[in-house]
Amino acid sequence: MIKIETQYPIASDSPDHLYPHGTAHDNSTDINFLDELTAHFKNEKINFLDLGCSGGQLVVDLHNKGNVSIGLEGSDYSLVNNRANWPEYGNKILFTCDITKPFKIFNDEEVTPILFDVITAWEVVEHIKYSDLSLLFENINNSLKTDGIFLASIAMHPDGPLHQTVNTKEEWLTTIFPEVLKNTNLVVKEYPFQYWVRGGSQSFHIMLQKNK
Repeated sequence: MIKIETQYPIASDSPDHLYPHGTAHDNSTDINFLDELTAHFKNEKINFLDLGCSGGQLVVDLHNKGNVSIGLEGSDYSLVNNRANWPEYGNKILFTCDITKPFKIFNDEEVTPILFDVITAWEVVEHIKYSDLSLLFENINNSLKTDGIFLASIAMHPDGPLHQTVNTKEEWLTTIFPEVLKNTNLVVKEYPFQYWVRGGSQSFHIMLQKNK
């Protein structure tokens, strides 16, 4: 049984919770990405965490392949409205949690939190206000195994109140990441895959790896 330790089960002040859109409609997955990810880990089972999981389909697909697969979502919209995968998997592998506040994830009665091989966030990071990014990436750092990877798409265009940190790829790479990653062991790498789950022409894809 999976359990989440947090004092902030809802991102109550997030525009995505106050004005739900993506969390109310998205349920993305991609079989080609899943195949690439599986091949990257040589078909071994992995611990996987998706941040901003929305309807949770990606999490469920990896769960059904036998992985430890967990999704966190800041809004309780899908849980309350019994949307997508939440009726079956809510509070089992899909959980609500403010990812900009401290959290830990435990398996059964183990006293040591789960560490993940892969954490993803598809079209999520730009939704976080700049002042919260450092803690977000500290949470990611603390939740990854050594050599674990973080994969993300980051949108670069405004979207009403929802996109709170809008910058170019160059600004992210040269200004923002050096600042918000300085208290972590995370290092920026090229995105290693051909496929992804979300992100179009107005987004870029990135990988961070946790060094020793």
